[in-house]
Amino acid sequence: MVVVRKHVRGVRALTSGALALGLAGAALTPAAAHDGVRAAEPAGYGPVPVVYDSDLDFDDAATLLYLCQADKRGLIDLRAVTVVNNGVGTPGRSLTHARTILANCGLSHVPVADGSEQWVNEPPPEARALFEQVLSGALGDAGVPDEPGAVPAAELIAGTVRASRRPVTVLATGPLSNVAAALDRMSPRTLHDRLGRVVVMGGAFDVGGNLFGSTTEGFDNTQEVNMWIDPPAADRVLAGVPRARVSMVALDATNHAPITPAYVERLGSGATTYEARTVHAIVTQPGLPELVGQGIMYWWDTLAAVSLVTGQGVDHRIRPVDVVLDGPSAGRTVDVPTGTPQHVGTTADGALFEDLFLAGLNGR
Repeated sequence: MVVVRKHVRGVRALTSGALALGLAGAALTPAAAHDGVRAAEPAGYGPVPVVYDSDLDFDDAATLLYLCQADKRGLIDLRAVTVVNNGVGTPGRSLTHARTILANCGLSHVPVADGSEQWVNEPPPEARALFEQVLSGALGDAGVPDEPGAVPAAELIAGTVRASRRPVTVLATGPLSNVAAALDRMSPRTLHDRLGRVVVMGGAFDVGGNLFGSTTEGFDNTQEVNMWIDPPAADRVLAGVPRARVSMVALDATNHAPITPAYVERLGSGATTYEARTVHAIVTQPGLPELVGQGIMYWWDTLAAVSLVTGQGVDHRIRPVDVVLDGPSAGRTVDVPTGTPQHVGTTADGALFEDLFLAGLNGR
């Protein structure tokens, strides 16, 4: 039924590590928005500015809910939310879901935008249909009309980075089309001075891919789905971001964070906030519990977000990374001497992640 799953092979022992991103500090008052882009904030220290770009399927929605609590607690400053329309989320509906979540979290002032409707490889339509059903049911916004953002997603990302006086971290949990287009809109000085890290959920190194059922001729399933949908965009990001500023949370790491029935029950019994209750509602919508029971669903994107906010749960190492652009392995990430050195997360502490994720959703 569903074509998005994990294939666990050759995973190393669980370890945890810190990815120090400088997230501590006092909260800043959100700056006013103008034409969809926040103005530059006053000088001073505060939580790290974050732009979240995703395809807004089920675990991206859970990730946004987690980031809302992190923003309200002063752990991050969520500057913008953008949606890529060529991923597993449904175009138009994904932006509506993002607005619903932000409004219900009390963060409707955060600018939103969508873009990048073209793909190199089409995402699985059955997965799109399932996750749209799941999110409309959990969020209760099936009747809300879809409206485009005030500016294209790439411009919102680039404008937010340009307007910031401190380096902005971009968290990307879908195809990297929006992020790649945003890089093209930044000057070399902006890239060097204003862009902090790009934290990516994507890639597969020592494990198989997570896309089954593709009709692409000769497809070999060595690649992670986000990279497969738009390999040239992934290549542009890895090559275009300053050296060692990309932090990849690969399938090797997310294989350690399965969604289990026991944890779903724990989410439900321990939920004390809108964010926690809504994540529980998402993973208990019709269609998902069956897949969770089969052991093929993972906290892909949420693991990346938790590692960003807390600096814990994922162990990163510098590796030279490149992306296969075409052929049966299109989108595969490879460790080669000619690759760009980046931080690659290939191991994770699943139990620690579960504790941190639930605590974060509940504002603790």
